[in-house]
Parts: sequence; structure tokens; C-alpha cells
Amino acid sequence: MTEALALDLAQLPPGWPLLLAGLLAGLCRLPVAARNIGYIGLLASLWLMFMTGGAPVFDPLDAALAIAFHLVAGAGLMFAAAHEDRVAVAAGLVATGAACAALASRSLGGLMIWTEVIAIASALIVMAGGTPAAVRAGLAYLLLQVLAGVLLLIGIALDSNGTVTAGAFVLLALLIKAAAPPVHGWLIHAYAAASPTGSLFLSAFATKVAVIALARLFPGEPALIWLGLFMAGMAVIPTLFESDWRRLLTWAVVSQLGVMIAGIGLGTPEALDGVRLLAIGHVIYATLLFLVAGALEARGGKAPAGLRPFALLAALTIGLPGLAGYLGKAVIGEALIHAGLGWADIVIVIVGAVVFATAGLRPLIEKFGTPGDDRITSREGAAALLLTLAGLALGSFGGALSPHAEIAFHATPLIVQGIALAVAALVMLTPLRRIFRQRPGAFAALAVPLPSWVIGAVDGFGRLGVLLDRAGETIGRFLGGGGRLVGQAAVGLARYISVGGVGDGVLWTLTVLTIVLIVSFG
Repeated sequence: MTEALALDLAQLPPGWPLLLAGLLAGLCRLPVAARNIGYIGLLASLWLMFMTGGAPVFDPLDAALAIAFHLVAGAGLMFAAAHEDRVAVAAGLVATGAACAALASRSLGGLMIWTEVIAIASALIVMAGGTPAAVRAGLAYLLLQVLAGVLLLIGIALDSNGTVTAGAFVLLALLIKAAAPPVHGWLIHAYAAASPTGSLFLSAFATKVAVIALARLFPGEPALIWLGLFMAGMAVIPTLFESDWRRLLTWAVVSQLGVMIAGIGLGTPEALDGVRLLAIGHVIYATLLFLVAGALEARGGKAPAGLRPFALLAALTIGLPGLAGYLGKAVIGEALIHAGLGWADIVIVIVGAVVFATAGLRPLIEKFGTPGDDRITSREGAAALLLTLAGLALGSFGGALSPHAEIAFHATPLIVQGIALAVAALVMLTPLRRIFRQRPGAFAALAVPLPSWVIGAVDGFGRLGVLLDRAGETIGRFLGGGGRLVGQAAVGLARYISVGGVGDGVLWTLTVLTIVLIVSFG
């Protein structure tokens, strides 16, 4: 009896201590207590995952990505100490745990469960920004993620019947979650509207899990090469003209996701390892960039003493050989050359150089001219140092993660990367950069769909509800007995829809569906 009731921790999904810590942190009113619970959950998750025999569920690259997720959570907890963002901390911990569980999952059902958990947690992070724009962006984020979840569920149902169209639904769902055009706008609006602490967590999890899922399920899909290259080139253009640093970084995120999707489309073992190396590196350096930008924004644009060195390191981490952002892009580029697509490698190199110039160098030059009266806090400094060291470790020792990584340090990619970065630095360090005049919200028309479109589509249910309300009252007036019953039911349904019950219904349905899937897929 006792043995039957014993809980086998090995049967729980990886990252479960973080899921529990996030739920408990959300119940704590004291931010310091929430953070301490988060630290305990973080250490427990790492211990159970890698020190007690749990690591065999991961190969080396997946294990490195899971560790990167934990590093982001640790940096977020440290950064939050200076900004008292309890909701972002709690939801961020849940998202971290769900991301680790998604990495370990090898079934579509498990993938759906954990990506929806990430989506709900991420939507809460966005809404915790507190502004009307954050609430609308968070709602639009959630609605699109729920749509992707429904498509994924349809794909699962069709796959069980052996239907060939199942793959199309799954692919479409994952492309939405990976912020692929033409539905990439949710990322632009959500990440930029979140709080500085929230942006740290948002930049790491949802899109990277979607990319890894695409790499597992659709390697070698030729259309993804073209989609990824278009995505990388399209999204890098606004970075030349956007003056809001965090919004600029969101465009850079979309651009780098495009590079990953192009590598998935190539589908060779070399390219797929490059995709995963880039995903790991991007988790680290994008979080570091959002941390520096958030620290600056939280002080009204006045640079605190001690922040500039980390801004320089964040810029270099984007593409300097030996740091986090270089390795994966170089491996993908060499894989494209080996496949006879050298022109695509040139596109990736140019895009990477532009991101280095616009997301790293230009803000360092132009946004640190007004010194503040204070210094960065010790916890902000510790979070930035943690991510910097992680980037250095990946860039220096990442070759041990994949047999294909060594090609990144051959002479040709090193020389090409060096020339590209030098040209980018020349443009940004001279008056030539003024050719690209910056303004807030540049190329906003490209950030589709807008939150108002998504929410407007849902508001249409309200108008439908008014029509159903009138129809129900008419049925109730002119029909007797059973007709009144039908009419009252129609009125109730219509009012439920018209007052916004659809959103609540979606959330409750998703919750129940998640529980059913957990039971069904184990």
C-alpha cells in the first residue's frame, strides 16, 4: 500500500520544481519571498535534472539549452530584485519549467501541453506590464497562441487517423509559435510592451521551444529555407530605423529566428546542430541585451554607472567569434555553403552584421550619452555577469556539444565574419549612421497582425452575441413552451458571448483540455 502511494519523482516532467515554485511564488505577497522560492526551485530543478540521473532524457545540445533556460531564470530573479516585479517572476518560473518539460517531450500531445502552459504564463508576463498597450498585446498574444494550440490539436487528431494533412496543421501551429510571417506581430507588440523584467523571460522560451519542435518534426522542408531567409531579411530592416531599443530588439529576435528556420529547412545534420547552437546562444545574448535595455529604460534613459561595460559585452556577444552569438550562425552558414547555397550564407552574414550594428553598437553609442546619478545594483550586475560568462563559455567550449561545431573556427568563416563586423562598426562609429534616421515605431505596418486586429476579431463575437440575443427574445415571444426554453437558452448563450464570456470559456476549456491531455499522454 505504501509503495503504491509513493511518488516517483523520476516520472515527473523535467522542470517540475520550477513549475511548483512559480505557482507558490504567485501566492506570495512579498516579492523577496517569491524570489527566494524561485531560487530554491531553480536549484532543485538543476539538481534533479542533471545530478540524479535525469540528464539522459537530453542529448548534449538539448541539455545545454535546458541549462541556458535555467540561467535566464536565475538572471531574471536577480534582475527582478531591483524592480519588484512579482507577477513576472512567478509566471517566468512557470514558463521556464514548461520549456524544460517541452524539450524532454517526444510526443505531439506533450508538446501541446507544455507550449500552451508557456503561452498562458507568457501572456501573464506581458499583461503584468500594467499599461493598456501591455494588456491588449498580452490578450492578442494569448488568443494567437490558443489558435496555434487548436491547430496543433487538430493535427494530433488527424495524425491518429493517419491523415496526410495532419503535418500541415502541426507545421502551421509551430510557425505561429515561432513568430514566422505573416503572424510575427504578436512578438513585436508583446515583448516591447512587457515590463523590463518580463522581457527577460519572454525572449528565451516560447519561440525557442517552437524552433526545436520544428527541427525535430520538419527537418529538410525546402519551403522553410525561403521562409527563413525572407523572415531574416524582412525583420532586420526596421532595426535600422527604430529608436526604441527594446522594440528594436524584438525585430532582431524575429530576424534571428528566421536564420534558425532557414537552417531547419536545409535539414542536414550540420545545419540542425547549427540551429540548436544558435538557439542556445540566442537565449543567452538576447536576454543580456534585454537586461541592459531594461535597466536603462527603468531609469528613464539615464545610464547608471557600471552599465556601459555590460552594454559593450552584450553588443560583442551578438557576433564576435568566441562568444555566444557566433557559433551557431557560422555552422548554419557553412552548412549552406556545403549544400551549394553560398548566396544564402552571404544573406545570413549581412543580417548578422546589421543586427550587431543596430541592436548592439548604435545603442551603445547613442543611448549612453546621458549619465544617471546612480549605479547599477549588485543584483543587476550579477545577472549581467552571469549571462556574459555563459556566452563566453558557449563560444569557447561549445565545440564539445557537436562534432560539426569545429567548422565555425575554420579560416573562411572567421575572415568573413570579421570583415562583416568591421564594416558594420565603421558605419555605426562614423556619421554614416545618420543616413538611417531613427524614430519610435518605425515600420510599424510590418508588425502584423496588430493587437487591435486580433482583439477586433474577438469583439466580433460580441456583435454576434447581440444578434443572437435579439433572435432569442423573438423566439421566446412567438413560440410557447419548448420554444421559450430554446429562446431563453439562446438569450443566455448570446449574453455570455456578448459580455466577453468567450475569453473565459477559452481559458477554462484550455485548462480542462490540458488536464485531459496530461492524463491521456502521461
